[in-house]
Amino acid sequence: MTGLRTHSGWQYWLLGLFFGGLLPWLVNESSMTVYHKVVWLLLIVNGLYTVISGWLIGRAQHDGWQILIFPLMFALFTYVLKDNAHEYAYYLAVGYACVSYFVSGFYTGFTADHRSSSAHARQSQTVAAGKLAVGR
Repeated sequence: MTGLRTHSGWQYWLLGLFFGGLLPWLVNESSMTVYHKVVWLLLIVNGLYTVISGWLIGRAQHDGWQILIFPLMFALFTYVLKDNAHEYAYYLAVGYACVSYFVSGFYTGFTADHRSSSAHARQSQTVAAGKLAVGR
């Protein structure tokens, strides 16, 4: 069970369900105006979650596909429930995926291979050993 929890990213699935489906539905059932729904929920709250989840995925070097959990959940719930301003909510889902990928790339490096830190340590030791061998 521990292996399943570490590899499936269950926390991203759970938060994706909350921010992508439950929270928009709850806000739609409230008496907020459409303007406040779009600004507060779609742009500010979901935008912050997108940045934070991208940063966490990049920092922990989880699989890159986990970045897509929230945007896909958001697009799926928007399509099924038609509760957001669904004409442009699909564009927001693409934007969420781009922002999350961009933020995760800041931490991991856009061109970095996702080797472990021990591989980078071995590489630096090899370079240091080469410098010592040349200095003899």
